[in-house]
Amino acid sequence: MLDDRDRPAGGREDLEAALVLHYSRLVRIAYLALPPEGDRHGRVLAAHAIAQRSLSGRGAGPAGPAGLLGLPGRWLRRSSGPADGDSYATLRQAVVNAVLRRTWWPRSLHQPYVWGLRLFPLGGGSQELEVDAALRGLSVTARMAYVLLALEDLGADEVAGLLSGAGVRGVPAAMETAQRLLAEHPADVLESSEFDPCTLRTRPADVSRRRRQARGAALAGAAALALVLAVVIGVSGSGSTGADAAADAASAGPAHAPIQVDDSAWQQSPRLDFGVWPARGDGTSSAAVGPALDAWTTQHPDVLKLGPGAAAGPPLQPVHVLWNGQLDGATVVLLFDSTRLARYTLPDAPTADDPVRLDVVRADDSDLTSAGAVVLRSTDAGDRWLVAPWVDGVSVRDLRTPAVAASPATISDGVTDALPRPPASGCGSWPALQLHASATVGGQTFALTDLGGVTGTHLLYTAPPKGDPTQTPREVATPDTYGAESRVACDLPALQGQDVKQIDTWVFAQQPLPESQGLASWVCLRADQWSGSGSAASEFLPPSAQAPATVTGTEANGRTCSALGQNVVAQARWRAPDGKVYLLVAGTRHVVKVAVADAAGNVRQTVAAPEHTAAVVLTGAAATTGSGLGILDAGGGQLRPMDSQPGG
Repeated sequence: MLDDRDRPAGGREDLEAALVLHYSRLVRIAYLALPPEGDRHGRVLAAHAIAQRSLSGRGAGPAGPAGLLGLPGRWLRRSSGPADGDSYATLRQAVVNAVLRRTWWPRSLHQPYVWGLRLFPLGGGSQELEVDAALRGLSVTARMAYVLLALEDLGADEVAGLLSGAGVRGVPAAMETAQRLLAEHPADVLESSEFDPCTLRTRPADVSRRRRQARGAALAGAAALALVLAVVIGVSGSGSTGADAAADAASAGPAHAPIQVDDSAWQQSPRLDFGVWPARGDGTSSAAVGPALDAWTTQHPDVLKLGPGAAAGPPLQPVHVLWNGQLDGATVVLLFDSTRLARYTLPDAPTADDPVRLDVVRADDSDLTSAGAVVLRSTDAGDRWLVAPWVDGVSVRDLRTPAVAASPATISDGVTDALPRPPASGCGSWPALQLHASATVGGQTFALTDLGGVTGTHLLYTAPPKGDPTQTPREVATPDTYGAESRVACDLPALQGQDVKQIDTWVFAQQPLPESQGLASWVCLRADQWSGSGSAASEFLPPSAQAPATVTGTEANGRTCSALGQNVVAQARWRAPDGKVYLLVAGTRHVVKVAVADAAGNVRQTVAAPEHTAAVVLTGAAATTGSGLGILDAGGGQLRPMDSQPGG
């Protein structure tokens, strides 16, 4: 275990030296024992704050410290005090107290500040995932007991004393639980990078904004932060500049060897993402993993293809090998570094159309559906997909012909046979992968399609308000959802190559057309990218299922039609059989009136919209220049259509 402790005797200077020397160890103790609620970014910052505030700030007498720096005296009022002048033990007791007295510390703790980045430990293999899942079911007291037994290698009596010194209840039960967990899982797994809050991976908190503000500097800073985090959130009050921690990071040794996760890791994991995919492949190209890693590290411009929003730079460690083998005339290696997927393709006979290439795309925040399948190889014969280990059934269907049943796909070791891929031009057909998840993870059916990236794009559908008042997105898996997708499938080619994570077809309104011409639908097609940005397009769908949709407005980059942009209005001109021209306007549930404006933007007419829709006859110049506005129920604010493209 980590027993290289140089423990100075009591006294403020000795405590400062002990904190600098063992800072990463104290932070790890706090991180492991903190409750798992919330995200890992918050736990990382809280763990650093606890360790940084474990030092005396009010002076120390001959007998030892009078208190802990930035740490209220109540943290120590039941403390057992320093053990034989052991400064490290004093700091450790302070960390234990801070974590276990959790009923008040979130209100008082001042965490380190990190702007524009989210911080996460690097990740580990199947053993780490098993331990993480086991810890999630424990109380904070039992978690701390396990950490002290396993990481600190303390005896049961000493651990019980530390817990009692924090004034918590239920120590015997916590000790029994921790000892049982220690017997089930090796102690040294806690030394893994999965549980190291001082060696971190990063991702931007707001990509769309930061990309406009010195993107290159932000990426360089993110890479540097992973190596010298202690410089950024250094030890408070110690007088250290973080050089010691940086030296420790630099001397940490060679990079971890690639990880191959066990086949059953996903069955024990509390989260389903690319990190629990097992290593698969035919095994004939194991030697290609090294060249794939080299290609990712050297990033030759003739080989590297960086997807939208994907961070440049070499892989973070450890790297998971998800697949390697020979496939359709090429050696293919698929790697994952906790934030990105890298697909290395080495054709047997490279050509201009099929070159040696390394596709690197974002893959953080993946889940059961977005990590449901990736495209391993795409040739004229079709797409070869590698599906997630929790997928137990795959079929393919054409979005353009929803009445035609799906065709089952053959799968071998997670890889499909060659399945139809989208056409090079047009949208006469558009294949989608229909996947079924194992009953152990919910048994849901979901759909993905190939938009030219490594990952499949997840398809969602939101029913019209009368069909679902909650307007909750659901999976594209039923006849009505496939019927809706068939109407908008011809908009998918425009989204190719944009690394789109998911698309939601939201039917936000339905409108009876004048002169009893049927029920039209208004749709917002929301496309969210892995980078966090997204686009939207409003569309008018005539009553006939065979009639093409008309795009009435677009937003290239924004939040319209997302969870943070649910107020939407759209408009279209429609000519009735008798020749009259109508301005059709439809909005979401908060649109209660519709205003008609002239070419100068002056409102000429206002009509009620009890069903959030209105049809206004346009005459004269208004037939070509009139435009609609939605009036909201809250304060009467006006809502304009997206980049309006009236037509029809």
